Amino acid sequence: MKITLFFFLGILFLTLQTTVFQALPVWFGIPDLLLLLIVFLSLHFKPGSGAVLTLLFSLGLEVFSGYFLGLYAIAYLLVFSIIKWLSTHFALKDMNQQPAIASLSFLFVNAFVYLSSLMLSDASPNPWGWGAILQRVLIVTILSIPASLAFLSMMRWCDKKRSKRSFFRQKRGNTYKARG
Repeated sequence: MKITLFFFLGILFLTLQTTVFQALPVWFGIPDLLLLLIVFLSLHFKPGSGAVLTLLFSLGLEVFSGYFLGLYAIAYLLVFSIIKWLSTHFALKDMNQQPAIASLSFLFVNAFVYLSSLMLSDASPNPWGWGAILQRVLIVTILSIPASLAFLSMMRWCDKKRSKRSFFRQKRGNTYKARG
């Protein structure tokens, strides 16, 4: 249930990020919700299911907006594995550490994709502009805590027992009343 919910949430973020957010004005900035989801997956999911979801999302991003096949997949899997390794050795699940983790991950992914595409081609398809990068880092930093809180509430909702989650709850106990 949890994996299915976060899979469809990632597909929604991928769709928004590659279509609707690209139509926003440049001064507004483009939020990277998929990266925030991958950071959350690396902190709160098991390594196997989180890595599979990360790979699916990054390959989807490659199909829609990648220049060289595999760059986003490698970058997101590296981010996932580094954060997963750090979270097993250090206490990184605190809410006050989410903005730093998200912003450093964003910078790592963009630097990796930029430098790799620069090595693979004479001219990089996506130019590196400090103004746009810092604007997007600020957006990711601001959105990291509300997104993490929303993801945590979705996870708690999924972790509840099915009977507590259902709208049509079964009544407990004996519902037969004897007349007498």
